[in-house]
Formats: sequence, structure tokens, C-alpha cells
Amino acid sequence: MPTGPINTFTRSLELNEKLHAMIPGGSHTYSKGEDQFPYLGPRVMQRAAGAYCWDVDGNRYIDWAMGNRVIILGHANEVVNNAVIQHINAGCNFTRPGLIEIETAQTLLELLPHFEMVKFGKNGSDVTTAAVRLARAATGRKYIVQCMDHPFFSTHDWFIGSTVMNSGVPEDVTRLTLGFRYNNLDSLRALVDRYPGQIAGVILEPVKNDEPVDGFLKKLREFTAQHGIVLIFDEMISGLRFDLRGAHHRWGVYPDLALFGKSIANGFSFSLLAGPRDLMELGGLRHDKRRVFLLSQTHSSETTGLAACQATLSEYQRLDTNAHIWKTGEQLMQGFRALAAAESVRDHARMIGFACNPQILCTRANGEYSPELTAILHQEVISHGVLIPWISISQSHGRAEVDATLNALQHGMRAVRRALELEKVSDALVGEAPKPVFRTFNRCKQVRCGLLYPDAQPMDCCTTASGVEPR
Repeated sequence: MPTGPINTFTRSLELNEKLHAMIPGGSHTYSKGEDQFPYLGPRVMQRAAGAYCWDVDGNRYIDWAMGNRVIILGHANEVVNNAVIQHINAGCNFTRPGLIEIETAQTLLELLPHFEMVKFGKNGSDVTTAAVRLARAATGRKYIVQCMDHPFFSTHDWFIGSTVMNSGVPEDVTRLTLGFRYNNLDSLRALVDRYPGQIAGVILEPVKNDEPVDGFLKKLREFTAQHGIVLIFDEMISGLRFDLRGAHHRWGVYPDLALFGKSIANGFSFSLLAGPRDLMELGGLRHDKRRVFLLSQTHSSETTGLAACQATLSEYQRLDTNAHIWKTGEQLMQGFRALAAAESVRDHARMIGFACNPQILCTRANGEYSPELTAILHQEVISHGVLIPWISISQSHGRAEVDATLNALQHGMRAVRRALELEKVSDALVGEAPKPVFRTFNRCKQVRCGLLYPDAQPMDCCTTASGVEPR
């Protein structure tokens, strides 16, 4: 059992049952579902402020997840909230385009001078799917190639059909999405050879956990241009974290289309597609070509998201938030690695990735992901008041939060070590281990699921076309 002071989740468990009675999965976001977290943890949250959040049982946590990576300044940031309130009071949606649409577009194009036009959405799936449609329209080709090492691009059929959770997606749609590997240009070359003149676009996160090797991004840019393929960079997570203008700007490699969302509006719903005029105008009125239904949403021009975006970008630059993120991440990574060595668990508890976007990875001795060790670590850390299923460093995280988190992580590492030493990993875990979001069935048809255990007997549902790894 966890040793920390937080051990009461009575109200959370009661409300969780109400959620499941009314909402499929008990959550509107799969990554926030109960199958993604330890049993001993909060199920329902009450409020959040700065770097902290409180559950319905009154437990307080240092929040590193910050929603679903959507907070960059801190929860309930006063500057952003006041800007939103001001625009709400002036009307949140109009019959024709609002002045704030011009102002926000101008702000973004000044920030992203490589691009000439922008189109707004409400979430990442809106703009990734718009980019895919635009790539197909511009090239007259049908295949889209996604990076198999990046876990999620869209809720829409073109992507979901490529996962094992593809029930309801026609096979004719599924076969149009192909996959290649990050840092492996040969895997893309093989697809171009197999489907000559048929690939419309390539979509990937420019950077995630791995450094681009041997000029990979530059070579990818040159290769796609050579073959007339639209290069699409998904900057939902990397945007603002690696650099104000996105990871592509930090590495000096510019795609045809760039997509931003999540933290760009500090938690408010806003996303954008940016690109050159010759591509973007296909979704406009001032051309004689076939019309592209690019994006048309009732709420894409809602003033709240646009106001939040402008205020977030302004405050981010004023505070030099990017420097703060990198510095805080370095403190966290150095502390984590020192603790893992001191507690003799560095072969089982690692922090990977970049300082601006680190990730905790719990593994077996052979380096394979361990859902059980992951849950053991996190249930202990939660009991010490830290919620860190993923790490989204914000302006509100400071040295005090880092130190308190490292203290909680030390307890978590000791719980992992005890479980390993006693060879009772499953006994140390209360409830079930987390499961991958993308799985064919809620419960595995065999005792050991092939998506979680490499030594399990493989079944049809154990394979994944998208290469999505469990988190």
C-alpha cells in the first residue's frame, strides 16, 4: 500500500460511477479515463490554480499533466482569464467575422512569418484532418503517411482507422493511411517506391522524445519536396514547449503546413492551421479551381479561444516562459536521474526526452515498458500529493514544486524497488495496471495481453497497424 498521507478517494469513486452511467468510458477524453491511471488516485477533479489541482475529496496535488498538456502559464491564469472575460462581455460569437479574427490572424502570421495564411479550429483533430484534406486536394493523390512512433493525430477516421481501435471505420478508409518510422527516411522511401506518385502528405510531430539524427528533418523536407508530397508538422505538443514558434523553428526546418493547439490558448479551446497562400487559398473563394471544404465550424471564431490565444502568447513572451520551461525541466530531469541511481532503480525508472518535454518511463530489466511498475510508481507518488502521468511544465512550476515532486518520486522509486526485491510486483499494485488506449477490446481475451506483454501468446488483437505504444 502507498505510504503517503493521501489515501481517501471516497467521493471520487462515488462520482466515477455516475460518470459511467451517463458518459461512455466515464470521460470525454480517453487519455483521462480510469484505465489510464492507478486505482488509488483521484477520479474527479474540483478545481485548479497555478501549478496545483484539487479533487472532489479535497486532496491537493502538484499538477504536472496540466489538463491534457493544454496549460503553459498555469491554471486559471489571471491575465488570460481577464482577456477572455472582456471579450465575453462584448459578445462571444457574431453573424459575420469579428474584428478579433483579423487581430489574431495578424498576431499569428507575424509570429510565423514563414507562413502566409491561417485557419482556426477548436481542437487538434480539426486542423490535422483539414491539413490531410488539403494535401489530398492539392496533389490529387489519396495516401497519407503518418509517423508510427507518434501516438495520436486525430479522432477522425483517416487516423483512427490505422489503430487497433478501428471499429466503425470502413476498410476502404483504413487502407489509405500508411506508416513510417521517425529517424528512418528509408522507411518512407520504401512507401514512395511502393506507391509511386500516390502519396499526398506526410504527417508527424517534428520532435517528440528523440533527437533528429543525421539531419533527419532537413532530409525529410528535401525528400518530400522532391516527390511533390505535402509535409505536415503537428506542433500540438511541441509548439511553445520547444520554442515559441514551434520545434520546426528551433531546428530550422519549415513544413508546408504547421498545426498548433493545446497550450497556445492556455487551456481554452483553440487550434490553427498555418500554410502558404497557394495551398491555403484552395479552401477560400478567390480562385478558379475545385473548392476545398477546409474548415467551417460555428465555434471556430468564438471570441474566447482567440482572446485566450492572444493573451497567452503575449504573457508567454513577457515572462520568457520558454526559458523557464527548459530550466525547470532540466532541474526535474537531473533530480530524477540522481534519485534513480541512488535508489538503485535506474534500469526500471527513467526520464526520457527533452528537458522542455520530459517523460517518465518505467520498464522491466530488459527495457520493455512495464504497466505494473508504472502504476506502482504513480500510486505512491499520488499518495504524496503529485499528479504526474505526463509532464507539461508551465510558468507556474518553480523550484518548490520540483523539490516536492522529487521527494514524492523518491517514495515512488522505493516502492518500485521493494516490489522488485520481493518479486511481488503484482501484489504491490492496488487494482489493475494501466492499459493502452488503443486496444481492440476493453478486457483482454487471454490472461496476459499481447499489447502489454511481449512474451504473451499473440492474437489478432495484439497487433497494431499504427505502432502506437502503451503509455
